[in-house]
Amino acid sequence: MVFSQKWVEKAVCGLFGKDEADESDLAKIKYLAIGESIDNDFFIEMSVEEPPKPFVNTDGGDEWAFCLRGADIVKLVEEYKGRTDVHLSMYGLEVEDKKWQKYCWSDKAEKLWEKLSENVVGEHYYEKHDSDDEFEKWYDGVRGSLWRDLALFTGVEVLRVRGLEIPDLTFLEKFTSLRAAEFVETWFGSTDGIEKLNKLEQLACWLD
Repeated sequence: MVFSQKWVEKAVCGLFGKDEADESDLAKIKYLAIGESIDNDFFIEMSVEEPPKPFVNTDGGDEWAFCLRGADIVKLVEEYKGRTDVHLSMYGLEVEDKKWQKYCWSDKAEKLWEKLSENVVGEHYYEKHDSDDEFEKWYDGVRGSLWRDLALFTGVEVLRVRGLEIPDLTFLEKFTSLRAAEFVETWFGSTDGIEKLNKLEQLACWLD
């Protein structure tokens, strides 16, 4: 098992208190958030604790209150199937569900999110370079390769990706436990494998 980013490997090893992580360690990770942060660096957040069912992140915006579920996910898959060079977006497919939204903004949902947050281990990474050209080359390189590390976390139940460039969605074939996913400002070269999203219970995908 080879990581494309050493800082990701270091973060995983830190989570388990080991010098070297293996596939059995990654299989224990149930929650993963990874990608580009709003501060123009890169991050990873992980937990071996089971995320809430259903999943709601209450310290963000309203993306989970308007996330796609069931037949609405199927509609998005059909809309994007066969397309290339895309950012997935649920805009225009959101459904007003007052009962669901009430839960998303409830004290119960907030307490469940806070409980998971207490068990999330994170790492941010940034490199300084002598010139803008060198920095952009490094930055674009990480954005375009971090998906290789993401694809190693096949045991996650909740996956949240931000700002990455990913060739397609075929990596999801090995994510047999995945039930909720979020893609923010995430570019896909093609939508090959997008049918795997139909198995999800929740899907949030949007552009800033």
